[in-house]
Amino acid sequence: MQEHYDRLGIAPGATPAEIKTAYHTQLKVFPAHSHPQDFKAIRAAYETLRKPPAQAADDFFELKPVEAELDNALLAELKQQAVAALDVSLKDLILLTF
Repeated sequence: MQEHYDRLGIAPGATPAEIKTAYHTQLKVFPAHSHPQDFKAIRAAYETLRKPPAQAADDFFELKPVEAELDNALLAELKQQAVAALDVSLKDLILLTF
């Protein structure tokens, strides 16, 4: 990575504006028609430095633990409501079925 900074003539940690300015300055010094190899190297250095690191994309797929605390009183109330909703007599079940 250091060679990319050296290729553009800037210090590591340069801002995106400084990287862009250095890139355009180097393109004026090494135009594509007379210095094709240097032009390609400068272009590759600029493309590498202007993009964010690829490591951030790898973190997207990493599983992270979920921490949650459940309120026991609320769980008890929900359980009571669920049991009450399921409490059906045999007569009601027959009427609902047919």
